[in-house]
Order: sequence, then C-alpha cells, then structure tokens
Amino acid sequence: MKILVVAERKGAELRRVSLEAAARAKDLGAATVVEITGERYSPLAFTSALAKRVEADKADLVVLGATLNGRDLGARLAARLAWAYAADVTSLETSGDHLEVTRPMYAGKVRARLRVPLPAVVTIRPGAVPLKATAAPAVEEIPADAAAEKLEFVKFAEVASSGKRVSLADARVVVSGGRGLRGPENWHLVEQLADALGGAVGASRAVTDAGWRPNEEQVGQTGKTVTPDLYVALGISGAIQHLAGMTSSKVIVAVNKDPDADIFKIADYGVVADVFEFVPAFTEAVRKVKAAS
Repeated sequence: MKILVVAERKGAELRRVSLEAAARAKDLGAATVVEITGERYSPLAFTSALAKRVEADKADLVVLGATLNGRDLGARLAARLAWAYAADVTSLETSGDHLEVTRPMYAGKVRARLRVPLPAVVTIRPGAVPLKATAAPAVEEIPADAAAEKLEFVKFAEVASSGKRVSLADARVVVSGGRGLRGPENWHLVEQLADALGGAVGASRAVTDAGWRPNEEQVGQTGKTVTPDLYVALGISGAIQHLAGMTSSKVIVAVNKDPDADIFKIADYGVVADVFEFVPAFTEAVRKVKAAS
C-alpha cells in the first residue's frame, strides 16, 4: 500500500500530530511524508498541488492531522479525487481493500467502528497515536499550485498569545477554567497553574460566550478537541458539550465545590474544594516539586 502523509509545521518544527500520522502510516505500508509549501494555507492552491502528487504517486491512502487546516484540506482532497473520507479518527487499521477506523460520534458519547473503502483520505485526531522517541521523518516539499489560487490575500492577523505557552492542539497538559472562576479577573489562577505545569490554557463555552476568554481557547463540541496526557478542569460543571472535547485525555483531574458535578463522573481524580483556596496551594506545590527535581 502506498501512503502519502501530509505534514504541518508550527514554526520550524513538525507538529506532533504530523509525527503521529507519519509513525502510524509507516506501520501500515510504504509511506512518504510531504509538506506543501506556501506563504500561508490556501485551500485551492494546496488541494490542487496535493491532488497532483497523489495521482503521480498512485497513492492508496492520504493521512493528515485533524487540525484546522488538515480537516479542510482532507475534505477538499477527497471531494476532488472522489475518494472515501474519514475524519477525526482515533485508530486506523488496514484490512484487504478497505480500512477499519474508529472515530467518536454524537459529541463523544459513541465510538463508531467504520469500514472505509480504499482509496481514501483520513484525518487523525491529535494525541490518538502513541508517539515513540524516534527521529523525525524525511519530508519532501511540494510547492502550492499558484495557478489554482483564486482568492485575494488581504492581510494576516496574529492571534494574541502569551508567547510562552504551547497551543491547545499540541499541549500535553491543558488547564481549563469554567464559570466557577466567577469572572475574567480571576483567570490568573488558571494561567499560573498552566505555567507551573508547562501546559496550555483552555476554557468552557460558557466562559468564552461571556467574553471572559478568547474563542480559540474553547474546549468542547463547538470548540477544540484535545487529547493531552493531563487535563485539569477548574470550576467546570461538566456539560456534555464540554466533555465531548476532552474525554479522550489520558488523565483527568477535576476541581469543583459541587460534589454532584457531572465532571466527576469522568474524572480520574476529583477534588471537592473551592478553586480559590485549592488552586493557589496546588500551584505552589507544583512549583516546589519542579524546583526540587
């Protein structure tokens, strides 16, 4: 089987999900890792360039990370080639002339096992594939097809960030806050714990809808789906829409003063406490442990 893996970078480094996709593809068949180069992501130019490479290589399977650009490019490529498409998969196996994939459905309440005919395009959910400590794969560059570009670039606006925290999609630790923080003036508690743990900051939809935090920090069904090694939920009740975006986390820690909060039903560790008393003490304890190590 010939597999084409489409890699993405964050700065100079390959995104973790690209490394995960390349590792899984290597286990399944003869895999080639490519990166489409251009000043910025362009749906038409990238799709055209990738489609030409797929046809030239006579590939059977194209694998991308289920990132914002990866989902868009994967769906466009499948439509262009008239191939089968499976999005946001958490497991991927080959079986004869088809794939066996698993993906979450219905806000994460169901894990569906699907049979996908080959040839196909698949996007893999970040964090779904265990990543071993191996060298980064060789990457071939493909120039974007400028002739296919029909959009006019106006400007690129950077999203404001702290500059030192990792993004939600790449973070191995995520600390999220909910309405239990009472207001944006208390968000330093979330940020300080995230910094102490070396993680990213997330938020519930209620928080972003209220304007306390930017939309790009929202975790949940209508926000980002994260699969970190550690997810810390502070003052989050556990609405099903939020759980859909983080239940695949390897370890979940919840802090809430309500012992009946739904978040405790899926948490590996639950702390019934006031976040304003517990979090500062916990943050200080984390700092001391890290300083001693």
